[in-house]
Amino acid sequence: MRLNRGLLTSAAVCLIVFFIVLSSKSTVEVANGSESGIEKHFAGEQEIRKSQTYRYVTPSLAELGARGNLPKTNKHILMLTRIPGAGAELLVLMLQRLQGYNAFKHIRLPPGDHELLSPLQEELLVEEITNIIRQEAIPLTFDGDVRFLNFSKFGRQSPTFISLVRNPIGVQNFQRYRERRANILEGRAIPAFCGQDARCTEVNNKWALRRAKANVVESYRVVGLLDFMEQSIDVLERTFPYFFRGAKHIYQEIRPRKKHFINPIFALNSREKGILFKLLEDEIEFYQWLKFRLLNETSTYADENHY
Repeated sequence: MRLNRGLLTSAAVCLIVFFIVLSSKSTVEVANGSESGIEKHFAGEQEIRKSQTYRYVTPSLAELGARGNLPKTNKHILMLTRIPGAGAELLVLMLQRLQGYNAFKHIRLPPGDHELLSPLQEELLVEEITNIIRQEAIPLTFDGDVRFLNFSKFGRQSPTFISLVRNPIGVQNFQRYRERRANILEGRAIPAFCGQDARCTEVNNKWALRRAKANVVESYRVVGLLDFMEQSIDVLERTFPYFFRGAKHIYQEIRPRKKHFINPIFALNSREKGILFKLLEDEIEFYQWLKFRLLNETSTYADENHY
């Protein structure tokens, strides 16, 4: 009996050991299998990550404009287009002095000649100005010897344009006419506002006149007049206080001394007046239109403040 009990006990112990070993082996195999699966899972994720390309796409100005998220012009960037002989250097000098006081930067574009730009030249200049804007902290102001640039044609946001013109029937054109100089029509305003189309250079071209007016309405918030400089500064200071705050004080320091001239047009006989007025017919109409626009804005402001 004792022998049988010993044998039974030994057999039971062996079975227990056998089952324990078998269970351990299965557990190890399952564990190994799980590790293999986990490794495969992470390896798969790594492969997916390697195959993925993360792109952070910023919509172009054209796309933003199409969505209605981007204004056509940037009110924090001004572009002063200089008309030859119209006194724009007065505004340039003001901006140069005011930039430190009003915390903006003024940039002078390389000298030009107001000649027409080819489509490629126009695009390159637009890109150059856009790149400067990207690199610099706004607000910014620019000035340059350049005709109106159509930034939107190249999918770029445009600065807000400003300019200064003078009466076409003035001392300069009078002297040029009396001396029969070839450059009597030099410094016309319409070509500068019309843009880069060849028709803009033609004298008394009605299409150029209409295009110049349309560009002023769409892109030029203020066009000042040299003959009404104080009123022009008032409008600039109210419209762009960030840039032109304090401009009146600076103008008092740099303004030319007053000189009283007899209007030279009275020195012309009727025939000469007819010829000169005919040559400058559209320029005179454009100037009168700009004058009405500026003075109407001035009187509107005065009426608002009166009441």
